[in-house]
Amino acid sequence: DDIGELAIPLPDRATQDKIVNILDSISDLMSLNRLINDYLLQICESLFDETYANSTNPVLLSDLVEVCYGKDHKKLADGAIPTYGSGGIMRYVEKAICDHGESVLVPRKGTLNNVIYTSEPFWSVDTMFYTKMKRNHVAKYIYFFMKKQDLAYMNAGSAIPSMTTDILNVIQLNIPAEQQMKTFDETIQPLFNQILRYEKQNEILIEVRNTLLPKLMSGEINVSSLDLGC
Repeated sequence: DDIGELAIPLPDRATQDKIVNILDSISDLMSLNRLINDYLLQICESLFDETYANSTNPVLLSDLVEVCYGKDHKKLADGAIPTYGSGGIMRYVEKAICDHGESVLVPRKGTLNNVIYTSEPFWSVDTMFYTKMKRNHVAKYIYFFMKKQDLAYMNAGSAIPSMTTDILNVIQLNIPAEQQMKTFDETIQPLFNQILRYEKQNEILIEVRNTLLPKLMSGEINVSSLDLGC
């Protein structure tokens, strides 16, 4: 009843429509960026499939990476370092648990198939394994390989889906010769760079949208002064 009595100030309908058009422009650009990234990832996956099909050297995952446990993040202050859980980015903190090179993150509990690749400093919580590479040029190859595995089928938990280092370490995969691995990595690196640029652009657009909306609604920013092609 109390909430029902709250007075919510709204601009006039014409102003509301202009605000919606402005926000739609931002959302459309974000959707386009995500669509382009989806296509870029499909190209990378296709190149991985071709490379893997011609790979005949069987190894264990533990031959290529060291699987590491994440840690609790609650005592960390806010900052600019992304914190990953099994569902994705949870928050941004002051320091990194890993700040060198590439890593492939694999959920330990929860959504087991949400494998993540990153090449920037990050923090990983205790529901997310992260990896340290033992060889050069293998991170992206491992990322696409792990994405194609049914990790949920390997579940070692009961009520809560769980993964263990013992399960991960003995996963077998085929790898190409060293020069072929390097060629694959160097071929898709520019595509990954472009994906990262679009992801960062979307992060900026989210901040712009969240900052802009209350200012538009309150009239602090006059919509008639904005020209976004709306």
